[in-house]
Amino acid sequence: MALCDGCRRRLVPEVVRVDLPGGLPVFAGLVYEFEVRGVVLAFKNGGRVRLAETLAPALAAALESCAGHAAEGASVVEGCSDVGSLLVVPVPASRRGRRRRGYDPVEVVLRRLGLLVGRRVLVATARAGLGQKGRDRQQRLRGREGSLRAVRDLRGSLVVLVDDVVTTGATLQEARRAVTARGAIVVGAACLAATPLRSATGRS
Repeated sequence: MALCDGCRRRLVPEVVRVDLPGGLPVFAGLVYEFEVRGVVLAFKNGGRVRLAETLAPALAAALESCAGHAAEGASVVEGCSDVGSLLVVPVPASRRGRRRRGYDPVEVVLRRLGLLVGRRVLVATARAGLGQKGRDRQQRLRGREGSLRAVRDLRGSLVVLVDDVVTTGATLQEARRAVTARGAIVVGAACLAATPLRSATGRS
């Protein structure tokens, strides 16, 4: 997928912050609209895996902002000074989505950044295959309950959650529930992009 100069300019990271209910700060490298939306969809659903290289800077910028935010609260979260001190936990694609694509978009971008190492922390349960499109926020939250499970002991781990696009935040809240149930401290989340309604809350 060849990108024009205008598209490339739209893909220059400009980190926005979204605060989800319960105090979870989410940092996104791009706003999910116009050319950004087209590129992300081509990467996620169009099989354009090579676009991971184009999108990686946005996720890197979001991760850096998340780590910086955590470092500011170092008196509360001791030992968190940069991305390297955090456990990066990708939100897994649903089983159906992974089968359909043949890859997990979030994992592909993290590999591009050299940040995906070791075995998975979160896995999707059978509930994760339930569709979310067309649902309002409360319906999405209810639909996500129990859709993720942490498969290892996370006591004392400082976690940053990673997803592709934040819309209602239901998936990230379910991921936070799953990892905190195993003892993790979630310092924030990083995403490739945030929908315009969500991204209006602030820029960093």
